[in-house]
Amino acid sequence: MKVFITGATGYIGHKLAIYAASQGYFVHALVRNLHSKHIPVHALIVPFEGDLTDMTSIRTAMQGCDMVIHAAANANLYEKDSSVIYRVNVEGTKNVLDAALSLQVRKFVFTSSCAVFGTSYRTPMCEHDPRLIAFEDDYEISKQCAEDLVRSYCMKGLHAVIVALSKVYGPGLPVHGNFIERVFERILRTGIAFTPFNSRVQANYTFVDDVIKGHFLAAEYGACGESYILGGENVSYHTFFHTVRAVAGKHITLIPIPQTILLVWSFCHRIVYRLLGVHTNISPLLIKRFLQNRTFSSEKAIRQLGYRITPFREGLRRTFHHLQIKNYA
Repeated sequence: MKVFITGATGYIGHKLAIYAASQGYFVHALVRNLHSKHIPVHALIVPFEGDLTDMTSIRTAMQGCDMVIHAAANANLYEKDSSVIYRVNVEGTKNVLDAALSLQVRKFVFTSSCAVFGTSYRTPMCEHDPRLIAFEDDYEISKQCAEDLVRSYCMKGLHAVIVALSKVYGPGLPVHGNFIERVFERILRTGIAFTPFNSRVQANYTFVDDVIKGHFLAAEYGACGESYILGGENVSYHTFFHTVRAVAGKHITLIPIPQTILLVWSFCHRIVYRLLGVHTNISPLLIKRFLQNRTFSSEKAIRQLGYRITPFREGLRRTFHHLQIKNYA
């Protein structure tokens, strides 16, 4: 079987391509630059140069493929020109859907985000729970619009499934999407962890290998038009950082930071971006999101897809082992 994968030079897309090839799939990987050092390398992977905004390059790369995994996205929470986010995440998704429909692709998996569900209150959010707050940024809106597009193409005859990812962590490329590994790396190097003052806030953390396998489970067992949360354990910041310290096996100083200081720090990053164009993706919106409860349930994926969750401590152990091999510990 041939599978077309977008975003193959990103954190998730790269691992999807390598995993697919390891399972015997022939992979057509869409990349923007054929000279990128992040192109996945395997005898069964063929990179195609193209862009989500270029329908011709998409159709060329998708030709002959039985399955599509659309993992590429602009995940920046802040852009000077917000139209860039919609051009990639919405119009780009439409281009991939159009090509898949016209080329009669059998299975289509769209990689979305739990950001579309917003905050949680007393219990973890599941796929059909109503959103409790208004959309807060263009990224969230664009991913919701893209999901709506995917469902509309199901009505046209495309067998498409949506998978929603929470905070993904684990070994992978040192790119923007692999933010949590960079946090671990810094903690191991400095022996210091800056933590939110309110350590009771909870979020959902999913090990990257679970997410990768979950995409293929969704392709095989997912119902057309359905959304599946590929999450992990719901963990408070208190548990998160104390588990990091325990698994690292070394003394780590935890320094609580008040919300006001975090917001000032994020505004400084935003000013640097506006003046110098250096994008760190640190913004007041990101800090606000980190200070909200964002817990999710993967029960539907477990029940219908056979999805399995790696315990948070075990996922951390594997991640730290990976970092030790890279001589960061």
